[in-house]
Amino acid sequence: MSAPQHSAPRSPGSGFGFSTADFYLLLTVFIWGNTFPVAKYILGFLPPMAYATTRYLLAALVLLGLMALRGGLQPPRRRDIPALALLGFIGVTMMQLLWTNALTFTAASKGAILVAVSPIFAMLMTTMRNLVKRESTPGALAWSGVLLSFAGVFLVINNSLTGITLDGGDLVGDLMFLGVAFCWATYSVMGPRYIASLGALRVTAWSMLFGSLLLIPLSILDIARADWGATTLTIWAGFLFTSVGAGALGYLWWYEGVAKLGVARAATYSYLIPVFAMISAALVLGESISLAQLIGAAVVLAGLMMTRLGTQRTPGNGG
Repeated sequence: MSAPQHSAPRSPGSGFGFSTADFYLLLTVFIWGNTFPVAKYILGFLPPMAYATTRYLLAALVLLGLMALRGGLQPPRRRDIPALALLGFIGVTMMQLLWTNALTFTAASKGAILVAVSPIFAMLMTTMRNLVKRESTPGALAWSGVLLSFAGVFLVINNSLTGITLDGGDLVGDLMFLGVAFCWATYSVMGPRYIASLGALRVTAWSMLFGSLLLIPLSILDIARADWGATTLTIWAGFLFTSVGAGALGYLWWYEGVAKLGVARAATYSYLIPVFAMISAALVLGESISLAQLIGAAVVLAGLMMTRLGTQRTPGNGG
């Protein structure tokens, strides 16, 4: 997962020290980075859609439980249900349909790099919105960052410094991961309007529940053919890690961190996700990382930082 590209209030006096919010953001990106290789390992035993659906149903139930503990289970207002269902469809249903299946085609480390470009898609969406509203748009530095990031994406997918190798293979998985980045960007651009009025926990919990329920019709066959009885303790531990850790607590900690520190400061933590993913994939799955992919990852991250700096310097920009 990559950082949402929208404005969020800073808490007074947050400064540049390492706060509790910083700790939770760092813990979140560590969890999200490690989710890629852990999920790929689990998918060696469970069908993709069975895993995605049960994982997010559990995550939604955990968030609803937290809501009950924090002040009562507040059902969404009827007028908010369509928006929450749409957020769930984009941020859970479509994203998990692509993400889980993409992991069966593409290396976990590679997928994490490709998903990291979601802030670029978010910036493009915000720019289109600003053009319609005749508001300020990003300058040359931000657009240079966009081009640089996509050059890095090409290097990662091509996986070669000497020639063009886009001849199929895991290209389908790579394109799916770019679809994941687009879905997360869309969810991130749409979410703030509802989080401002309903709160991060309510929006995340209900949208996640709606999104996971929409996954059920797509996963009935996978759930039926899954050999649940042969699932080992290691697989269940990984399932809980990716469900409760990444799916429930990760979402909650991320948005609470953004609310306290602001998206610009939080965004710097998201750049660590592919780094953690590459290290973990090498240690857990024995994945090898080519020189082209390392250079591509560095180029993607450099482009993201340029884009962030460029949007920060643009007066009135929503990104």
